[in-house]
Formats: sequence, structure tokens, C-alpha cells
Amino acid sequence: MDSAAASKSKPPVDPVIARKVDDQMTRLLYRSATFGLYSNFALAVLLVLVSGPHFPPLLNRLWLGASLVVSVARLVLQFAFLRRPPAPADLPRWRTYFFIGLAAAGLLWGVAAWFYFDTTEFLPRLLLIMIIAGMTAGAARTLAPVVSSFWLYIVCTFAPAIAHFSTLPDAGSSSLVIITILYAAFLLHTAHQHQSSLRDLFRLTFEHEELVTTLSRAKERAEAASQAKGNFLATMSHEIRTPMNGIMGMLQLLQGTPLNADQKAQVEIASSSAGALMRLLNDILDFSKIESGKLEFENVPFDLPGTVAETVALLRPRAEEKSLALNLQLAPNLPASVLGDAGRLKQVLLNLTGNAIKFTASGRVTLSASVVTGDDTSVLVRFSVRDTGIGMDAATQDKLFQAFTQADSSMSRRFGGTGLGLAISQRLVQHMSGRITVTSTPGEGSEFGFELPFALTDAPVAAATATPAAAARALHGRLLVVEDDPVNQRVIQLLLERLGLESVVINNGADAVAAVSREPWDAVLMDCQMPGMDGFEATRQIRRKLPANQLPIIALTANAMASDRAACLAAGMNDFLSKPVHREELRACLEKWLPLRVPPTQ
Repeated sequence: MDSAAASKSKPPVDPVIARKVDDQMTRLLYRSATFGLYSNFALAVLLVLVSGPHFPPLLNRLWLGASLVVSVARLVLQFAFLRRPPAPADLPRWRTYFFIGLAAAGLLWGVAAWFYFDTTEFLPRLLLIMIIAGMTAGAARTLAPVVSSFWLYIVCTFAPAIAHFSTLPDAGSSSLVIITILYAAFLLHTAHQHQSSLRDLFRLTFEHEELVTTLSRAKERAEAASQAKGNFLATMSHEIRTPMNGIMGMLQLLQGTPLNADQKAQVEIASSSAGALMRLLNDILDFSKIESGKLEFENVPFDLPGTVAETVALLRPRAEEKSLALNLQLAPNLPASVLGDAGRLKQVLLNLTGNAIKFTASGRVTLSASVVTGDDTSVLVRFSVRDTGIGMDAATQDKLFQAFTQADSSMSRRFGGTGLGLAISQRLVQHMSGRITVTSTPGEGSEFGFELPFALTDAPVAAATATPAAAARALHGRLLVVEDDPVNQRVIQLLLERLGLESVVINNGADAVAAVSREPWDAVLMDCQMPGMDGFEATRQIRRKLPANQLPIIALTANAMASDRAACLAAGMNDFLSKPVHREELRACLEKWLPLRVPPTQ
């Protein structure tokens, strides 16, 4: 009852896998039979040597000769199968060949059981019974892969023996018949059990292989989809940043011209909208990189207090617009230099503090950093952003860090945003071995906090820029601008002109290589994606002519991924700027590579 229920509960086997199992059973039948073929003839020789003197010589010669012929034929068949394994479609034919040879061998031993048992001598009878019992017991394992072959062998071997036993006049011959039948039944049961175990083993093996293949294909499809997604985002980022460079660049230039009050307000609104669009684009790219596991983190020395202070300095104008107090609280024992990713930390702090300012109508926002624990090698720092804003209930807090989610549908209408910022910040903090937590009361404000471990270092670091630069001195130099987009050509030229720099525009890489060979330049601003020769190949050719310390080449490209920066540096470029470029970013970069113009002595 239990076995029947268990067999009914087994799931149906895939026909393809069932066919593979049958094919494997046939192959195993041939592989397992080699030893049995040799022992079969050896036992035949032993039987004739021991029992031969008691029987006619002609019977011995005929039976032994027939055994030799059958054994040799089966060995030839065996070697042919193992030397060149047949295709699955040919296996049924080879199984038939095996059955024919097996039936011949079994009938020969059935004949031996009929004739060689017909003696009054004890030793020949005992030897015959032991040989047949031993061979059939061994065959129960070797022939189990195809049980029908064992049935054939048992019938061909035992049927003549049972028939002969039943005609013997000796007392107890009927018991011998019963014992033989019971022994045959036991062997058949053993063979069936062994075959069932083999079939389950091969079925599980093939199902596992099928599963591995399916998972491998699914993994390949997922990787291809991820790659396509990454390529799409990289392409869209490039295509969006190119016109955005023109929009934001022209707005920067327009802000530097005399404007009346209305014009100034309009330009500020346009600049704010363009900045919001760029932040959205950056958020989407960051989220995509996080989801695909391609976000990269640095582990370099940086100024921890300066990085936190820079966050406040950058956001203070926004807080002042809303008449909010933006406070900074740094613990006295905060280490000055630690190892980590200052850019990612600042990104999180800007997001949390910016959100606090956004959702606070009046009062104050406080950013603090304090040491939780520390020793001579590492420190655990807690960062906290508190505000006196609108606050949140428990249900809202539960879904805060889900992508594209805000407190309710009216939030995006009242305050704007996509809900990506907190999701990205949480993932960034988790990558840095922390977790953002929040406590909040509706109408009373919120506090966002997280703890991050940092390794201490004595390596010198450049202090973060906490305040805007003072009055900048003018640069001087003659720059080659390699850019194929007409709008961006004009934007870059005007930005360089405002910085007091002379520039010449070329729209392809081949002409850039020729221009560098023809005349001297103080620096090159190189776009990467151009028709014909791109910026990477142009840079490689220039580097074969001029070393890196002789001519600075700065990538100015709409490709903003970390891998793009690495590719630019690998091609031989000295620095990297992504579009849309801000005037101060451009100036800061050029200050590293161009000499400053010394003001004339009064």
C-alpha cells in the first residue's frame, strides 16, 4: 500500500529525460558485462575439467566449443560497442544484439544444467549448482540496468534446470525445484530494486543537468538583459547630457551678463529646473548601477570633518532661501583623516540634509557627526540629520526606502522628487557597512541617522573645500577643443573666453592629431564620442607623439560612468570632466594643468 501510494505520488518524468535514462541503462549494460564474459568462459572450462571425466568426451567438446564461440562473439560485440559508442538512435539495435548473445549464453548454461547434473557423483553436481547460482547472482547486478535482459537470462538458464530437476527420481527433487524457483524470484526482485535505484540516480542526474543548463541560460539571458540595460542607460545618459551641456552652459553664461530683475528671475528658474533634471538623471543612473551591482567605491584617505562641513556649505544657500537655520555639529574627537569614499558619503549627507531642508517650512536643520567607538586603528562614526519639519507616521516610515516612493501621492506634487534619493542613500550606506534609521513624529520633525566604520590613516589628504573659492586669478593659455556638437562647441568656447583663455575648435579626432603635430598647445579638451576617429584613438596617437607631461589632455565627455573615467585615463588622458560642465568645475580642473596669469606689478 505504501509503495503503491509512493509510486502514484511521484511526479511524471519528462519524456526526454526518460529516453536519456533508457539510453544510459543500455550503455551501462555493455560497460558492466566485460568481467562476466571472461568469467563465463573460465567457469565453463572449470566445469569441463572437473565434470568431464564423468561424461562423454564428445559432449564436453561440443559444449565447451559452443561456449567458446558464444563468448568470443559477445566479446567482439562488447569491444565494438565500447570502442565506438553508438548514437542514441542506434541503441535499441545494440540492445537487441546483446539480448541475442545473452540468450545463447543462458541456453548453454541451461543445457549444462540438464546434462551435467545427470550424474550420481556429488562433486560435479555441487560444482554445477555453485557455478549457476554464482553467475546468476552476479548477473542480477550487471544485467539490472535492463531487467528484461535478466529475465531472459534467468529463464534460459533455470528453465531447463527446473525441468530436469522435476524428472529426477531422487527423493527431495521437488524441494530442489521449489528452492530454485524461490532463488530465481529473489534474484529477480533484487534486480528490479537495483534497476529502480539506478533509474532514480540517472533521472536525478539528468534533471540536475537540465536544471543547471536552464539556470545557465537564464543567467546568460539576465546578464544580456543587464548589459543591454546598462548600454541603454549609458547611451541615454550620453544623449541627454550632450544637449544639457548646451542648456546649462548657456544659462551660466547668461547669468554672467547684465540682466534686469525679470530676466534674472527667469534665468534662475531655468537654471534650477535644469539642475533638477540633472539630479534626476544622476539618481536614475546611480540606482541602475546599484541594482546591477556595478557601483564602484573608493577606499582612499580623505578629510572627514571637511567633507561634512562641505555638505553644509553647499546647502546653506538653499536653507537661507527658506529662512532656516542650518547647523553643523562636529565632535571634538572626530578624526581628521580616514580611509573611505568621500564622494559617496557626501552624496548621502547631501541627500538627507537636502530632504530635511525640503520638508521643513520653519525652524532648523542640524547635521552632526560624532564618534561612537574607536581605537588606534579604526573608528565608528555616527552621522545624524535632525529637522523640525512635517514629520512622518509609522506607516510612512515603513516604506521610506522603497524606490520611487514618497509619503503619499501628494508629496511629489507639493515638494517634487521621485522618491529615489532615500532608496539610493540606503543602498550606498549598506555598501559601506551601515544602515540608515529614522525616528519621526508627525508635525514635530524627523531624525535620520547611520553609523559607518572607518580605518584611521596618517596619510596626508587634501582638505575638502568647505567654502566657495575666493576671487580667482585669471588663467592664460591656448587650448585645442575637440568637439563635434555645434552647440557644445559654442558653449565651451564662451566658457573658456570668460576664463580668459584662447581656444580653437576642431570637430574630429584625426584633425586633432594633425593640429597637435602642427603647432603647440597648452592643453586639449577632448570629446570621446565622435564620428570617424574617436577621442580615445586620437589621444593614443597624440601620446605616441607627445608624453603626458608635455601636453595635458582633459576628457570633456557626456559619458559619466566610472568605467568611462577609467577608459579615458587608460587611453592616456590626464583628467576627466563630464557634461554638463559647470564653469567652476572647468576652472578648477584647468587650474591643475595651466599656469595662472600673474597680475602686473602696480
